[in-house]
Amino acid sequence: MSRQINTARPRTSVKMNPFEEKALTYVDGVAGPVAHGFHPELYTASGIDALSILLKIYDRPNPQVNTGAIDTNCPLILCDLAREDCPIVYASGPFAQLTGYHPTEVLGQNCRFLQIPPTGVKVKRTAEDKAALKEIRHAVRNNLECQVQITNYRKDGSKFLNYLTIIPVQWNSTKFNYSVGLQNSIAEL
Repeated sequence: MSRQINTARPRTSVKMNPFEEKALTYVDGVAGPVAHGFHPELYTASGIDALSILLKIYDRPNPQVNTGAIDTNCPLILCDLAREDCPIVYASGPFAQLTGYHPTEVLGQNCRFLQIPPTGVKVKRTAEDKAALKEIRHAVRNNLECQVQITNYRKDGSKFLNYLTIIPVQWNSTKFNYSVGLQNSIAEL
C-alpha cells in the first residue's frame, strides 16, 4: 500500500498550524513521521496541555465535587502547589474573557488577587466570602476538592459572583502538585 498525500490546500477560513493542515490532507491511514517541532502541548502556546488538564479532572479516582460538563471553553487556571504561594502557571483564554486579565498578566500571581478590586481599594468581605476563603485554604492545604461561591473582581473593577471549583491534580508525580481552578460567573454584583 503506497502512502498518498492530498497536496491540495484544505478549504477553510480558519487559520491552522502546519500540523493541522497535514492532518487534514492525510489520506490513507498509514502513520507517518511526526512533524518537526511537534510537541504534546500543541493546543496551547504556553506549554501547558489544556486537554490533559481536563482529562485529569475527568479521570480522578474519587471525585468529591460535581464539575458538570467542562471543556476547553471553561475558564480555568492551573496553580503550582509545589511553589511558594501557589502561583498561577496557566490561565485559559476563557479565563481572560471572564476576568479581563490576559493570561500573561496573571502568571506568577496567587489567584487571591481576584478578591481585590484592581484599584487596590480595601473592601469589606461578607461573611459568605470569609467562609469561602476558609474553605479554600483548608482544601488547598489538604489536597481536597471544593466548590464555593466567592466575590471576584475583573480587571475593569466590576465584581461578579464566581462559582469556583478547585481540584488538586497529580501531574507526572504521585503527589498532588497542581491545583485546577474552574470559574463560572453566576451573577454580576
